[in-house]
Amino acid sequence: MVLTYEKQGHIAKVGLNRPNEKNALDPQILMELHGVWNDVNEDDAIRAVILYSCLPDIFCSGMDLKTAIPILTGMRQPENEAERWLVEVGPHVGEAMLKPNMVKKPVIAAVNGYCLTGGFEMIMGADMRVASEDAIFQMREAKLGIMPIGGSNIYLTRMLTPCRGLEILLTAGNFSAKTLYDWGFLNAVVPKTGLMQAALELAEKITANGPLATQGIIRCYRETQDMNYPEAFAKEVEIGLPIFASKDAREGVMAQKEKRKPNFPGKY
Repeated sequence: MVLTYEKQGHIAKVGLNRPNEKNALDPQILMELHGVWNDVNEDDAIRAVILYSCLPDIFCSGMDLKTAIPILTGMRQPENEAERWLVEVGPHVGEAMLKPNMVKKPVIAAVNGYCLTGGFEMIMGADMRVASEDAIFQMREAKLGIMPIGGSNIYLTRMLTPCRGLEILLTAGNFSAKTLYDWGFLNAVVPKTGLMQAALELAEKITANGPLATQGIIRCYRETQDMNYPEAFAKEVEIGLPIFASKDAREGVMAQKEKRKPNFPGKY
């Protein structure tokens, strides 16, 4: 595997691990990511996910120019299972890169070092993001005379102000973690040695809460982005009412009365 996948209590940790290729996204890593996201969805014990890099100086160098790009552009035919998977008609490639986020549990991206192009676009699909002080973000496609199509044109102008999003896309420059924190893209910027601990602390705060509630919150956020207020409010009630009547809700209220930590079953 070119991923490191481990489960730590209610937290899944997914590490990009292609040291020789600087975590470039090739067909194999994309196929493995898609499989991991499906496993996360199916495992009721997992309540939050941390996506990180196993390499010390880079998060991801973007889409692999030697394998993925030639296959996707038709420069050569697929030669193995992962390459054939890449060109299958369907949403799976976008889902592997969290576009749209197919994961039903909150996803936290922990970013260190360089986070470029496709890697940058992938963390745009995460629910929360923390970065080390050395993190550098770049959408460099315009420098190459191409337009990014991994979601950044949509994400950045909506997540940030339009002018800030366009600045990242049109200048194709480097942007520091501090800048993107100031612009509201990152939840926190921490020393490099404390990156995973910061991500774990955030994940632990989430997993201590009701899993149905946290999953309902991110589902509501994702599904109401393009709705007007009346539609969005109706969707909020549609998602939230069953959670009010769930076993999780009853356990949460009882634990509050009994002044103890809740033991949420994760059941309706």
